[in-house]
Amino acid sequence: MRLKMISAAALAALTTVGLAPARAEDTVAVIVKATTSEYWQWVFKGAEDAGKKLGVKIDKLGTPKDDAAGQIGVLESAAGSKPSAIVISPTIFEALGDPIAAVSGAGIPVIVIDSGAKTDKYASFLTTNNEAGGKSAAEAMAACIKERTGKVAGKVGYLTAMAGHESLDSRDKGFVEGMKAYPDITIVGNRVANNEEAEGMNLTGDMLTKNPDLVGLFADNAQMGTGAGASINEQKLGDKFCLVAFDSDAGELEHLKDGSIYALVIQDPYMMGFAGVWYGYAAAHGVRLPKNVDTGVGTVTKANMDDPKLAGLLDVSKRKLSQFLGD
Repeated sequence: MRLKMISAAALAALTTVGLAPARAEDTVAVIVKATTSEYWQWVFKGAEDAGKKLGVKIDKLGTPKDDAAGQIGVLESAAGSKPSAIVISPTIFEALGDPIAAVSGAGIPVIVIDSGAKTDKYASFLTTNNEAGGKSAAEAMAACIKERTGKVAGKVGYLTAMAGHESLDSRDKGFVEGMKAYPDITIVGNRVANNEEAEGMNLTGDMLTKNPDLVGLFADNAQMGTGAGASINEQKLGDKFCLVAFDSDAGELEHLKDGSIYALVIQDPYMMGFAGVWYGYAAAHGVRLPKNVDTGVGTVTKANMDDPKLAGLLDVSKRKLSQFLGD
């Protein structure tokens, strides 16, 4: 498995930034959805590393948990401090559209990462192709079911962390569409949580109680994956059940190791933070940027999780950057 790298064409715009040295007042504000989440700490780490290379200050901002109203307040406050650029992952697609457009209209370049918003008034959007990721989850689900039951058939369900999130909606859509390629697999239910591990665990147990013949479950983010993995582990279903989840936080990796999770669909949050800051800095210095950039998606199983090429994607402390521009 190998994540698609940010394309050479997309990164070419960044190389020109070296012609413009950082100014003492250069600051890039990075606003994430939930500062307490490991995923968003990885984004901050990438942003910090980019700031060090560029010589710009990084303001790490956000709300402790997903909170659209709170994030709008953080965005407006950050804009009031007149940073060189703002990097933001919108919490709710509808709610953040107008506030982002207003900041861009005020002359502050905005780089959107991870999830979209209802506006095109931004300098660039760096994100996983979440619909493709959902389809990858469907493929992994089918492979697991065949491996563990001998046939590509049965009942499956999926867990949604929160409603109204563009990235989660796209993953779920991709999964549902992807499962249509397997006519003998039936989706029998969907549960929507409040982005809490405990709720993901409880909802998994509820789905298994109501559908004791369920053979698989897709969890669309780290909290749901860790919670569902805990439920599967508790019921000792690991080698009989197919759990596929998005992301790769510590809890999910433990469940991948113990077999409670069959596969993880992984993103590159570090690079969203790193490239997001670099793009923000470039935009602030007049560089024209690609409107949309795919930061890549891949699938990891217990069989390949120790591949050295994946080390920096599964553990941000092992991340190493090179001059390679990928393809």
